[in-house]
Formats: sequence, C-alpha cells, structure tokens
Amino acid sequence: MTRLETLRVSPNPTVMPGLRERRREQTNVEISETALTLFERSGVEATTVGAIAQEAGLSQRTFFRYFATKEEAALRDHWAFEAVLAGGLDQLDSEVSPRLALETAFAAALTMYSDSSSIACRRLLRVNRLIKKEPALRAELARESVRRTAALVDVVSKRFDCADLQIRLAVDVSTAVLRAALETWVDQSSTDETASLTEIYSLARGLARV
Repeated sequence: MTRLETLRVSPNPTVMPGLRERRREQTNVEISETALTLFERSGVEATTVGAIAQEAGLSQRTFFRYFATKEEAALRDHWAFEAVLAGGLDQLDSEVSPRLALETAFAAALTMYSDSSSIACRRLLRVNRLIKKEPALRAELARESVRRTAALVDVVSKRFDCADLQIRLAVDVSTAVLRAALETWVDQSSTDETASLTEIYSLARGLARV
C-alpha cells in the first residue's frame, strides 16, 4: 500500500478515539516536534535517532514503532498535508477535465489552511521551511513523490475515461502548480506572516492557464 493510499484511510470522524489512541497520537506529535526542533538546531545529518529519542524521553525501539526514519518523523505535518489533499480524491468530478477536477479538489482541501495563523498552517510552514534547507528531507520527499504520482494516476484513471497521456499530464501539471504555490507561500511568509496559501494557489492556477 502506498503512502497516499494509507493516508486516504481515515477513522470515522463521529467516533471518539480511545485513551490508547489519544496517547499514541500525543507521542507521535511529541516525537515529530522533537525531531523538528533538533533538526532546526543542529541539522538533519548531525542529529541521530538516539538524540531524538533521548530528548523525547523514550527509547529508540519506541521511536521506531512510530517512524521508520528520523526524516519521516520531521515530515509528519507534511504527510498530514498530503492526507488532507488525498481526502477529496473519491469525489473527483468526472464531468469536467481531469486536471480541472484535481485542481478543484486541491482547492477545496486547502480551505483547511485558509487561516495563516492556525496551528495547521504554522506547522506546515515550519516543516516546509526546514525542507527548503535540508537536502535529506527533500530526498525523502522525492522518493515518496514517485509513489504518490503513481497512486494519483491510478485514482484518476479509474475515474476518467481518457487517454493515458491526458491523465498523466493532468496529474503532473496539477501537482506542479500546487507545489509552486506551496513553495511561494513559504517564501512569502518569511516577510509576510499573513501570506495566504489558498490565495497563492488560486493565483497559481490562473497563471498556469495563461
């Protein structure tokens, strides 16, 4: 199962998680926060799993129950962002072009990040600032990108009766527009804390059609 497919599997929102699930989620967040803090302080290469585990107050064995690598731990909020994007793929509008359907789905998902001061936005901004300066994190995303693209192509192919080339172009172009908007938002946020990811994405969509 790819990461995209895994992220699309979400619990019933009407069911409150039990104590064990809440504790597990809390530990997951604490490990990720610790990894981010140490990476920001010392860099990815100089930070070991052992250092992260020690700072988080747990064993390395426990660390590996939650994350396969130190890079994956730091990227937790980026994976959460990917999960939000994946959440609307089952409702792609097959009455429009594949690219428009994907862009519309992405735009709807990004409403979760419409408030620049929200916790979700601040965490996404923090991890993507780190991604920008850390080759190891970019390499991790690049490896995952291959699987994510293949999964997207598979989802869209099942929804639309189009030529393979049109499907692949729709996926490649729509994800490129989204990535450009995300990177622009990260850059602009360094000087303007009110920079809006949703507004930048809307602008990017328009420019991509010029």
